[in-house]
Amino acid sequence: MSYVVAFGGERLDRIAKKLMQTERQGTVEALLDANEGLATAAVSGLVPAGTVIRVPRDWSPPAPGSPTVLPWE
Repeated sequence: MSYVVAFGGERLDRIAKKLMQTERQGTVEALLDANEGLATAAVSGLVPAGTVIRVPRDWSPPAPGSPTVLPWE
């Protein structure tokens, strides 16, 4: 599966959230590993528009874990 970054650019963590349902649990790192040069292509934290990002084939969605506990709860 691949994804083309929209006009204006996007942050890599938001791309991970959109494609992999989370920006945590190593998803951003998995995208960087699968896309050589992606880290250097980002300008001011944004991946440029038109960049094609490949989602790693061996990646699978994270298993449901324990709920997040907020410090003020």
